[in-house]
Amino acid sequence: MDRVIILLAALLFPVLCLPQGIPETVAPPPPPANALQGGWDRQLNQANAAQWQLANTHAPGDAAAQWNWFQSAYLASNSRNNGTLPQQDRQALISIADNIRTLAPNSFEHHMAEYYLQFPAPSAFDQLEAAYRLAPGRAELLSPMLTKALMEGDRPAMVTWSRELAQSGKVAPGLARAAQDLFFCLPPQAVVFTNGEMDMQPALVRQLQYQDKPGVLLVDRRLLTHPPYRARVWQLAGATGPVPGAGPAFAAALLSAGTRPVYFALGMERSWLEHFPGQLHAVGAAFRVGMASPQDATELSNNWHAMHKPMDAGPLSRNYLLPGAMLLEQARAAGQQARARQLEQELRRMASATGALSQLQQLGIITR
Repeated sequence: MDRVIILLAALLFPVLCLPQGIPETVAPPPPPANALQGGWDRQLNQANAAQWQLANTHAPGDAAAQWNWFQSAYLASNSRNNGTLPQQDRQALISIADNIRTLAPNSFEHHMAEYYLQFPAPSAFDQLEAAYRLAPGRAELLSPMLTKALMEGDRPAMVTWSRELAQSGKVAPGLARAAQDLFFCLPPQAVVFTNGEMDMQPALVRQLQYQDKPGVLLVDRRLLTHPPYRARVWQLAGATGPVPGAGPAFAAALLSAGTRPVYFALGMERSWLEHFPGQLHAVGAAFRVGMASPQDATELSNNWHAMHKPMDAGPLSRNYLLPGAMLLEQARAAGQQARARQLEQELRRMASATGALSQLQQLGIITR
């Protein structure tokens, strides 16, 4: 079972090659203000980044165009690398940010570029505040300001910014349905660790604006580098003893020191998954972390049938292949041939819709 989890986790965010032959045409439209609007198409992001690079080559003195290039390149790197920035991509973004600083020092675009480069360090939120003071109505602020409110534990601000996201329509419908699936699979007092904006913020909107599972504690694993945030999560989780450091060791300590069940969103960082061999149990749109339970298989089967399983949630749609593959493996092991055939057909449709069919065939999960 662990092998299925880790192998499939490596397939959720594959690296795609930059499309060749980008035409020298008019610059593309600006990128989405945030990925919650649907700015997750890897090839489109890379094509846009290449076109904005070309546009800036022809007109290098436009800070707004440089900012569009930065956003497109940042989205492209994130969609390739599951929310992380490899050093090579970071250096390219630093170069663009340097251009923006030279063209428009202390501008909104300059501060926002620095926010993304410095995140999640405390200095990133200083840059965000500076950008907010300059242009509080800019759409690019909605997602970062919600993250800032979460980091600071400022519930009124969390309610405000989640309402802004909900009312402005900047959470793609597929992400909203994926957030509903996440809550459906969690007990009322669960602690669930998320990987970033795409799984955390739609869940915050659902919880704060629509009262989905208000007792669930949502944790952004990236913010655990902040000691005050880490201490607040530790306290809210009902944990006792010294507050541990950041990273998967924090969740491991919470298993024994806390009073609430611990879960991971399906898109969790692969290093986190590898830290818990034999302790990850798919229950639908989340992993329950800890000892195996006789109810795990039944819970997964029941939740699988009840979930939306949206195929328009960008990379989050691929996450559903993980519990689906586990359910298929269970059906085959139990000799449930009719059930296995039905599940394989469903997985085949989902894998085709998300571009993962060949990978699942290579792993032997789906027959050729």
